Amino acid sequence: MWLPKDERRLLQGYFLKIGDIDKETWFDTTLWIPVMRSKPSEVKDNTDKIKSYFSGGATKNNEQGNFDPQTMKVAVHQAIQDKNRLDVANKKLEQRGLLKIHKHQSEADVASISLTIAGYDLGRKYNSWWVPSGLWFAEYKDHWFWLVVGFLGGIIGALLVNWLSD
Repeated sequence: MWLPKDERRLLQGYFLKIGDIDKETWFDTTLWIPVMRSKPSEVKDNTDKIKSYFSGGATKNNEQGNFDPQTMKVAVHQAIQDKNRLDVANKKLEQRGLLKIHKHQSEADVASISLTIAGYDLGRKYNSWWVPSGLWFAEYKDHWFWLVVGFLGGIIGALLVNWLSD
């Protein structure tokens, strides 16, 4: 199954951090935003920085300083967008049956996250370099794009044969 980028990165991060089936781990969910926004090569590094909520290491990076209003406005707008993206990605992963999420009763943005069997297997596949390329191809092998590529390849091949035969 080929998932959208945000969901792929989160599932890979959850696999790296939780690492077991049906093992509930509590997290401050907003700490997963850097994992969701990271490049594929940075997912492991960003995941290593996240600690479980009850381990005492779940702290947010609250920098204090002099901000001009425009910078603060952009930062708040970006934070809201990222939080919404994270919530949608987690909700879709849960609806697909890859995760189980239980929100904390009194703490905002704290949730218990556990992987299902399907989520564990897919997270393991996304953690490999080779397998995601095969998943992508399996998903899009019958796409109309390949018809266009084949047509253009045929034209270029015919022109190349014609040019070399002269």
